[in-house]
Amino acid sequence: MQAEPPYGVQADSAEGGTPFADSPLTVAVAEWVSGLSVEPEPEPEEASGAAGPVQERYSSAPPTAAAEVYRHVQAGEEFQEIRREYRRFVFPACVAFLTWYLLYIVAAVTLPGLMGRQVAGPLNVAWLLGLLQFASTFLITVLYARHARDRRDRAALGLRWETQDRLR
Repeated sequence: MQAEPPYGVQADSAEGGTPFADSPLTVAVAEWVSGLSVEPEPEPEEASGAAGPVQERYSSAPPTAAAEVYRHVQAGEEFQEIRREYRRFVFPACVAFLTWYLLYIVAAVTLPGLMGRQVAGPLNVAWLLGLLQFASTFLITVLYARHARDRRDRAALGLRWETQDRLR
C-alpha cells in the first residue's frame, strides 16, 4: 500500500510535488493577486519650492530651508553641549553596568562555591547579586532621569523653541 502524500503536495509532479500548491490559502492568495491591477506611480513633481502636505502642516519654509536650519542647530555650540552632557552620563553608566553584569556572569561560572554560599535562609550570594542587577537597573534609570532633568532638558527645550521660531 502506497502512502498518500501530505496535504497540498501533488504526487504526480516530476520533482516529488509542490508543497501546498492547492491549499485553500494558496488558492485564495493567487486569486487575490490576479485581481490586482498594477498602475505606474505618478511622477514626483519637480522641486518648485512648494512644500509637500506634511511640510506645510508644520512649517511654511521649503524643505531645503528646514534642513539648513537643522544643520545650523546641530553645528551650534548649544546642541554640542547638550550632546556632551548626554555622553558624559551615558557612556560611563553603560561601561559600569556592563562591567558589573559581566562580573556577575563570570563569578557565576567560575566561583560556584562562593555563589552558592547561603546569606540568609534560602537566599544565597547568586540570588542576592541577581536581585542587585535589577536594583542597579532601576538606580541607573532614576539617575539618568535626574541627570536629563537637571542638565539637558531645559537647554534642549530652549533649543527646540529657537529652532521652531527659525522655521516659521
